[in-house]
Amino acid sequence: MDPLNFTIINDLVAKVCVVIVLAYLVTRLKSFQEVLDGKLTIKNQLILILIFGAIGIYSTYSGFSVAGAIANTRDLAPMIAGLVGGPIVGLGAGLIAGLHRLTLGGITAVPCAISTILAGLIAGAIYLTNHRRFIGIWGAVIFAILMETLHMIMILLLATPFSKAVEVVTTIYLPMVIANAIGMFIFAYIITEILKARKKTE
Repeated sequence: MDPLNFTIINDLVAKVCVVIVLAYLVTRLKSFQEVLDGKLTIKNQLILILIFGAIGIYSTYSGFSVAGAIANTRDLAPMIAGLVGGPIVGLGAGLIAGLHRLTLGGITAVPCAISTILAGLIAGAIYLTNHRRFIGIWGAVIFAILMETLHMIMILLLATPFSKAVEVVTTIYLPMVIANAIGMFIFAYIITEILKARKKTE
């Protein structure tokens, strides 16, 4: 493996661990527990939108600057928000994190902002398609991998010059896929265990 890719992966995995700790703390909140029970209200959805949006912003700032772009785990927060809370929560968190990324500029600002917003929206659509239930560990991991692949495609389509876009994608694709997949696996495992425990107490 290229030494730069290995360095980026190490950095992102370390950062994603912080994100997972934050996300785990969120699971202890009453608002999150209500959402898991399918009791969606304006209040608990707004709380989760703001929290996961803030986590997305943190992920941007904790990213790894490389080739004029930011290797990061920003998409993870809106993906989690959408898979657990539906399209409103996912889209809301995605808009906060995505629009913030847009303000930072750079050749990948537009595709990265759009991808983050889509991450939350598509995750929410998956939640609805799965009858308002979490899709499980491997479903969530596969989604994270596919979403990061779409993210890279968006960069290739929208970032200019194209030669620079190719350089960015070849440098950060593997690290971002690995880091986001690991992060999603850990969080999905946490959610699955929470849901199992809740069924036992019913």
